Amino acid sequence: MFRICLWFAMFMALIAPIHAAEVSFAVTANFAAPMQKITQAFEQDTGHKAVLSCGSTGMLYAQIRNGAPYQILLSADADKPNKLEKEGLDAPGSRFT
Repeated sequence: MFRICLWFAMFMALIAPIHAAEVSFAVTANFAAPMQKITQAFEQDTGHKAVLSCGSTGMLYAQIRNGAPYQILLSADADKPNKLEKEGLDAPGSRFT
């Protein structure tokens, strides 16, 4: 499971438009503990610093709608990412399950 999660995080980091040494992740609370381990490996492998913001999918969605500068969203459901895509608040073609 850890390897799958690590691959997922690395893949998301590669497809997101990252131009800084810091990457901001919005992560649903139920995935916070594994994501902390994943970000350690991410930081070692890429040299980028991972900044995690954890909470409910609804709260993260509201933050993004209000301008939170997250580069990557790991959501517990597909509804909120779908809404963000329809509202033009994601990188076109970047959402996947």
